[in-house]
Amino acid sequence: MANINRVSQYEKLYRVIKRSKPDCITLSGKVSPALFKDANGVSVDRDCGRTEAQVIDFIINVTFVQRAKAIGEIDSSFCFDIGADVVPAPSNIDPFHANIWLDSESEEIRNIQALKLADNCSIVYRNDNIDWTVSL
Repeated sequence: MANINRVSQYEKLYRVIKRSKPDCITLSGKVSPALFKDANGVSVDRDCGRTEAQVIDFIINVTFVQRAKAIGEIDSSFCFDIGADVVPAPSNIDPFHANIWLDSESEEIRNIQALKLADNCSIVYRNDNIDWTVSL
């Protein structure tokens, strides 16, 4: 079991693509940098020793019921390699929650980090039965 108070370099991180955020998936079906741009930190779920199926089940049935259009996965080690911080932020509802923090000093570096994260993020779940809630 992973250390709940520290994110290791061996963890998988899962980012939800909400049905209200169509700009987070490109027309070719890849993750866009918009998924990783948030001044308040980028919320993710850590695997914490769970299987991918367990993580996806938890996200779609507990934390994002009827709101998860897709889920992307990225290695925590990649976040660290590009200078991003991954900080545990457990809550009563989600003990696996963490935040990815991009460079706090430079918007240009943040944009590059978001692009690199998007390029290295794989979509591991997509529900085409859930419609986007805003028009494209």
